Amino acid sequence: MLWLCLLVSPPIDYSASGKLSVGQADKPTERDTDNHRDSHLRSLYEAHQWFKLRDAIQTTTNVSAFYRGAVACAFNDFNRAEKYLQYVIRSAPHSEQANEARGLLTYLYQRNGRFRQALAEVEEMLKATPDAAGAENARALFTAFSQYPEQSVARQPSKVRYLVKGDNLFIPLSINERAASYILDTGANFSALSESEAKRLGLTINELAAQGTDSTGGAVSFRTAVADRLTVGKVRLRHVAFLVLRDDQQPFVDLPSGERGAVGLPVLLALQTLGWSSDGTLDISFHSRRKERRKANICFEGALPVTEAGFQQSKLNLVLDTGSSKTDLWPVFAREFAGVLNEFGKRDSRRLTGVGNSIEIEAVRLPEVTLRIGGFDTVLRPAYVLLKTVGDEWNHGRLGFNVLKQARRVTLDFKLMRLSLD
Repeated sequence: MLWLCLLVSPPIDYSASGKLSVGQADKPTERDTDNHRDSHLRSLYEAHQWFKLRDAIQTTTNVSAFYRGAVACAFNDFNRAEKYLQYVIRSAPHSEQANEARGLLTYLYQRNGRFRQALAEVEEMLKATPDAAGAENARALFTAFSQYPEQSVARQPSKVRYLVKGDNLFIPLSINERAASYILDTGANFSALSESEAKRLGLTINELAAQGTDSTGGAVSFRTAVADRLTVGKVRLRHVAFLVLRDDQQPFVDLPSGERGAVGLPVLLALQTLGWSSDGTLDISFHSRRKERRKANICFEGALPVTEAGFQQSKLNLVLDTGSSKTDLWPVFAREFAGVLNEFGKRDSRRLTGVGNSIEIEAVRLPEVTLRIGGFDTVLRPAYVLLKTVGDEWNHGRLGFNVLKQARRVTLDFKLMRLSLD
C-alpha cells in the first residue's frame, strides 16, 4: 500500500574486496575462476535476483562478505546480515562498498522496527554521499520515530477471528486498550491509519517533512504517531510506529471508524507467523515447522516482500501485497513472455488507485493465467499485464489478496521466510 521512498547507491563491483573468512568456502582459487564467479554473482545482484543469488552462493567458493550479507539481508536473516555487512563497513568504512552495505542495513533495520539503528546508517550514508536519493527523506522519518523507545514484542501463540471485506483481510487488535480491526498489509512497510482514527485512539500526531510513495508511484505526504501498546490475540507489542494519512486519502476513505488502519511489516515481522483459514480463523505467532531457510520462497526487495511463483515452466518473482485487492503482472512479464501476449492478449487498460493517486495504465488483457504459489495452483482470470512500470524494474508483478483467497489456508512464516497455500 505505502512505502517510504528510500534508495541506495547503484550496485558496484565488489569482486576485489570485502572477504570474510568462513572456513572452507574461502580457500583461494585461480584468478580466472574468481573473475567468472564474481561476474556471475555481480550480474545477479545488479538484476535483484535474490533467489538465484542465494542459490549461487550456496554452490560457489570464496564468496565475498558483501554478497553473503546481501543475501542474508534479502532473506531477513538478521544476525548473519549484520555480521557480514558490518564486516564490510569495518574493512573499508569510506568505500562505496561500505555505503552500499549501509543501505542494505537500513532496510533491514527499518523492516524490523529498529529505527535508531536505521537512522545511524542513513547518517553515515549522507556523510559519504550527501545527495543520496531518498536519504534525507529517510532521515526525517527515522528521526521522528527515534524519539520513542524501539518497538518490542512479547509473543504467545494465539487464535483470533478475522473478517474479509471485498478483497481485504481485517485483523482484530487493540491499541491502548481500544478495539480496532485493520487491514493485514504486507505491502505497507509501515503501519498506517487515518487522522480521525489516530484521534479516536488518543495518539499524538507529529508533523513531518517527508513523503512516501504509493502503489501507483505517486508521492504521498503523511504525519507520524506511535502507539504505546498494540495487542493482537495474546501477542503484545510496545511502541508501534504508524504513518498518519489524511481522512480523504485511500484506502481508508470508505471505511468506518475502527477500521481505518493497516498493519504493516514491522508488526507482521514481530508476529513472525500468520496463518488464516477459509473458516475465518487466524493463527498468529505459532511455532514454525522445521524446514531449512534455504528452501525459503519469500525474500525482501528493499522494504517489500517478494515471493517466488511458477508460471508454465518458469519462475516469477511477485511482490507479496496482502493489502492490494488486485493482482497485476508488470513489464518484465511482458518482455519475457511476449509470445503469450501476442497469441492470447488483447489491448486494454487498467486503473490503479493508490493512497494519493489514481492512474490509467496501458495493459494487455489475457483470458487467464495459472500461477503456482506456495505449492498451490491459483488462476488469475482475467490477467492484466501492465505495459508501464509502476512497481519496480525487476519483479514480474504484484500478488494481491484476490488470488491468495483462492486457497483454503494461507501460511506466512517470516521466521523461515516461507509462503504456503493449501
